[in-house]
Amino acid sequence: MQNPTPELLAPAGNLNAALVAFESGADAVYAGLPRFNARERTENFTIEDFGKLVTFARREGKKVYLTFNTLVKETEVDEAATILADVARLGPHAVIVQDIGVLRLLREAFPWLAIHASTQMGVHNSAGTIVLERMGVERVILERQVTLDEIAGIVSRSPIEVEVFVHGALCCCLSGSCLLSSWMGGWSGNRGKCKQPCRRRYFAEDGNGFFLSTNDLYSLDAIPRLREMGVASLKIEGRLRQADYVRSVVTAYRMMLDAEPANTDRVLKEARAVLAGSLGRKWSRGFRTPNDLSTVIESRSLGSSGLLCGTVTDVQPGGFRVRASHPLRVGERIRVQPDSGDEGPSVELTRLSLGRRHVNAVKRGQECFVHCDKPVPVGGRVFKIALHCEDLTARVADVPSRSWRSDLSVRISHTAVDVDASGLTWHHPMEIPDARSRPLTSDTVATEFAKTGDDTFFAGRIEVSIDGALFIHNKELRALRRCFWDWARENLPDAIAGSARDALRQLRRRVGCPALPRPTPGETVVRVANDSCNPMPGTLTARLVRDATPDTDEIILPAFCPEDALPELRKAVTDLLDGGHRRFRVTSLYGLDLLPGRDDVILTASFPLPIANSLAVAELATFGFLRFAAWVELEQEARDALRATGGRAIECLCYGRIPLLTTRARLPKYGRVTDSRGQVFELIEEGALTHVFADRPLAVPAPADAPLYYDLSRVAPGEDTVSRFNLDRELA
Repeated sequence: MQNPTPELLAPAGNLNAALVAFESGADAVYAGLPRFNARERTENFTIEDFGKLVTFARREGKKVYLTFNTLVKETEVDEAATILADVARLGPHAVIVQDIGVLRLLREAFPWLAIHASTQMGVHNSAGTIVLERMGVERVILERQVTLDEIAGIVSRSPIEVEVFVHGALCCCLSGSCLLSSWMGGWSGNRGKCKQPCRRRYFAEDGNGFFLSTNDLYSLDAIPRLREMGVASLKIEGRLRQADYVRSVVTAYRMMLDAEPANTDRVLKEARAVLAGSLGRKWSRGFRTPNDLSTVIESRSLGSSGLLCGTVTDVQPGGFRVRASHPLRVGERIRVQPDSGDEGPSVELTRLSLGRRHVNAVKRGQECFVHCDKPVPVGGRVFKIALHCEDLTARVADVPSRSWRSDLSVRISHTAVDVDASGLTWHHPMEIPDARSRPLTSDTVATEFAKTGDDTFFAGRIEVSIDGALFIHNKELRALRRCFWDWARENLPDAIAGSARDALRQLRRRVGCPALPRPTPGETVVRVANDSCNPMPGTLTARLVRDATPDTDEIILPAFCPEDALPELRKAVTDLLDGGHRRFRVTSLYGLDLLPGRDDVILTASFPLPIANSLAVAELATFGFLRFAAWVELEQEARDALRATGGRAIECLCYGRIPLLTTRARLPKYGRVTDSRGQVFELIEEGALTHVFADRPLAVPAPADAPLYYDLSRVAPGEDTVSRFNLDRELA
């Protein structure tokens, strides 16, 4: 039997882009609000426009997923919960999350909302999908650095739906673990604030280049195989892009999804022609095969997306001059990119001048003046990043900005029809006779009551109980349904809002401070390299699985384990357990599937598994964790707030040289490099992975009475030059 056609999922940075995506053939879109989404730099949605989009999509048989996929500090939990309560009433089809605490919040307070695990969770093997199912997740968006063969293996073993990226910009780093932007200035990619340092120019003794800049992902030719695998959803990256990009890319991938097998080659050629107008970077196959790992980096050219259209020749008050190498037109959007590779300003072309004459378009070879109030670099290269695209937002002008979700419990007896909704009861007395034939069924009642009559409400779960074999004429049933929803429009909105507030209060009482099953060990743990000796007497020694020795006190599971390496790692962990080892440091969720639920095993959650709030602590405590490493990016205030709720269970990384970026890509340069600001980094290849390290270790004061962790695997203790990372500055 052929697998069903995968869902085509498109990005929506604004309402018009979402409507264009639907018109172009997308089955669903993903969109974010101004807070707690991984693309906070884009326009994003107001809650009103998001409500309009969800209601419109429901009318059209489409779906909308909310991206709520950043880490949330302890000090922000109440704000996040309040936003989710507002969103939950609108009933998006799923919420995409990175934070383990947000996952718990959704599952406990808003159980009717489907949860999708963001690619930022870094799930890259089937063991991770098994753990996510235990957490209540319905779909996982895989790590982008997995091969096609690995995807096939994961899909075949996953108990939940699998979604994969098929097109758009790629991160050089394994998802959810990048600290490079944060290290450089406190702007975290895990909080939607990435400054794209991987697009910068770096300098080495034997040359310079864009050593971390990836080409864009392209997968049109892989669509037949992805369908054959049973992938549930194909995702297009691009919430920072405009509607014209969305139209081109969605149209091309829709063509391939709808192509008959006999016409695949012809349609592929036509789809590529459509895709060529999307103004992206150079295409690549990403990480789809082992050979692609050597070609995904484009080190010789500036990593800006778009069509190169000219160079800035002069900057003046009120704008700048451009020598056009390609036509420019009013209504288009450009980006002016400095040679350093730092992100340049984007400008919408609202006014162009040739000499003293205002024009709507500029031809190739002409020098024009672009009127704008943004500072731009002299010599900067001008890239066209968006074409003019029609505005479709008038289509939702009549759509309400709020549509209330209500679960119903319908009870029918001989004497009345009662409907419970959001804590209120609608009671309608009537005489209902026994059925002579064709008695009323629960499905018939549920189908009828789901018809709300307008967009003010939409029905969620509908439970029906019927006291005996009763008969209600279809005309009477329709009248009952209309009468109920007329009553609901008058009475339910305040009740629904109150129910959401009550759910939040109850959740905070349940999980505000987790009750750990036994006292948390407070020892200091020191990670050492290979078979090195621990230089800190009186502490516990930690080593990676592959380096474990009989005297190793704690076993560290690798943060990345490809699908084909899982059996070997699982056996190694089993052997260590059989050999008496009882302490394990888990650095990725998949590790939980490798460890049995035993009371005598001590588990620590450690980087890059993120613990930023007490809800995440509470969630992992249910899986037997006893120690929880505070997320390494957090500033002092956020760490203190986490420790105030998690107590002595919260571990502090006091010293170590941690990877700022980890990738499967094979880089064109290794060793010591610097950026244009003089910051020094080392690019080190270790097996199948490459790590980017800073030239100095992290060092922060040890909190009193806290479990401590020292990572000496790549640095000696007592280095003279150290960094406090974000400890003294607010993490953006």
